[in-house]
Amino acid sequence: MATMFPCPNCGGQLRFSPEDQKLKCKSCGSLTDIDSYAPDDKIGMDTITTNVYECPSCGGEIQLIDNDGMEFCPYCGNQATMQEKFSTEGAPKYILPFQLNKAKARDKYRSLTGHLHFTPEGLEDKDNIEKLVGMYVPYYLYDYSIDDEIEYKGTTTHSTSDYYITDYANVDVTVKVDSLKVPFDASQTLDDSIAAKLEPFPMDEVRSFHPGYLAGFFVENSTVDKDVYKSDSLDKAVDYLCGEVAKGSHGYHPEPSTKYEIETKLTNDLKYDDAQGAYMPMYFMTTKYNDRVAYTIINGANGVSYIDMPIDKKKMYAFGGKVSAGIFVVLLLASFILNFSFNVKSLCSFGALVSSIIALVGAILAECTYSSDQHLNDKGYFQNTESVKANKIKKPKKTSSSLTSAMLTGVITIIAIAIFAVSMEYTGKLLGILPYIFYPASVVMIIMALVKVKKGEKKVMLLGILAWAFSIVVRLINLPNDIFYYAALMVAFVVIIVSINAIVNEYNRFATHPAPQFLKKGGRLENARD
Repeated sequence: MATMFPCPNCGGQLRFSPEDQKLKCKSCGSLTDIDSYAPDDKIGMDTITTNVYECPSCGGEIQLIDNDGMEFCPYCGNQATMQEKFSTEGAPKYILPFQLNKAKARDKYRSLTGHLHFTPEGLEDKDNIEKLVGMYVPYYLYDYSIDDEIEYKGTTTHSTSDYYITDYANVDVTVKVDSLKVPFDASQTLDDSIAAKLEPFPMDEVRSFHPGYLAGFFVENSTVDKDVYKSDSLDKAVDYLCGEVAKGSHGYHPEPSTKYEIETKLTNDLKYDDAQGAYMPMYFMTTKYNDRVAYTIINGANGVSYIDMPIDKKKMYAFGGKVSAGIFVVLLLASFILNFSFNVKSLCSFGALVSSIIALVGAILAECTYSSDQHLNDKGYFQNTESVKANKIKKPKKTSSSLTSAMLTGVITIIAIAIFAVSMEYTGKLLGILPYIFYPASVVMIIMALVKVKKGEKKVMLLGILAWAFSIVVRLINLPNDIFYYAALMVAFVVIIVSINAIVNEYNRFATHPAPQFLKKGGRLENARD
């Protein structure tokens, strides 16, 4: 097959080398400067005429730039033969070339997954890692400029051995940027929340488009109108400029009300110039997980990574069994050494607390999974502003997820209880106090779970509520003796175990994605050229 990038020395196949930032011949190894090289007539500065592979399962399209073909779809992981067709697509104005080669991307993946626990079998296999492909993803670069003066009264605080000292100063910062390029993905494939985790890009390495940078890589077609992210790009530009103001303030921070005034002034004074198309480098790998897919995406310019990592339940239960056995032995020995015993009725409060935590975390997971599966925070999936407005799609929140906050709160609570237990002179006093803490806390978490779940799958939450209600009922009724309490608590324990299994299943849904289905249009980056 004739190559689009023939070597000027031997006629062999040229490939872009991230290490050399030049075209390198596969046959003779000679290096060719990109700017002085003219490729095949089919691939030029304005249009790219080449083969496009379309997946028969998900409809995803990918351009082959002088490649040997594809054995699987990088979007859904399907290994069926990709359907080939002929296509002419518009070329972008800019490109960020690959800086990492494929070997470094594989090493990056191994370093990220090597320390993780409970990883499913096969994710670290060589055959799976070999599926990592280099692909240029379409982006828009929203161009802004500003020449402004920001003035405010700032404060800074420092301390001595005796005092806290607050200094005041009039801050005057010049904000002058001739061209601030704000990137947003122009891909229906790349979820906005994932794209945000792959930033920042080294924007100083962005270059004018030349087809030579594409040699040997794959290219995803553009599918999103440039107006979709225009308002978001303004917010992103203001955030960046606020950071620049902070850098120039010498540590003097504005008051909250003043900060809002600064943001408003920057927003009003920013000048929007235009949006231009660009190709950004990514290493992309899709692993099938039951009826869903797990993505691994590595920024090909700086190695910033995103990895979906579900949990292997067998590994988790094996580890959990060992830890539980160790805790049981420690508590048993402590009961003999410290001469205390557990009041069976008090254990009901612990069961209620654990069940309520399961209900809350399950509700948060379910709501997050529903939002992700329905693309409720992914504007690009809906391709144009009309569809975005019709589906009431919002941009991803800047703050940490509710799930992360809930888990952090739980860890802090456990640490606080442990410290409190150590500080008690008699452990028995703690055991007497804890039910008065656990019961109200469990009620609050059950209410929060009912509020948080929204349209998410309610199975985990309902199992948690069932175990919670059972623990409460067992505590309230007056059973003849402790043996009945223990039997009832064993039933509650079984429900809790079933709930934990359900919550792991829900987490695995949250940590993966449904196999995609696309209606690819393609060829919109040419609309973002001068």
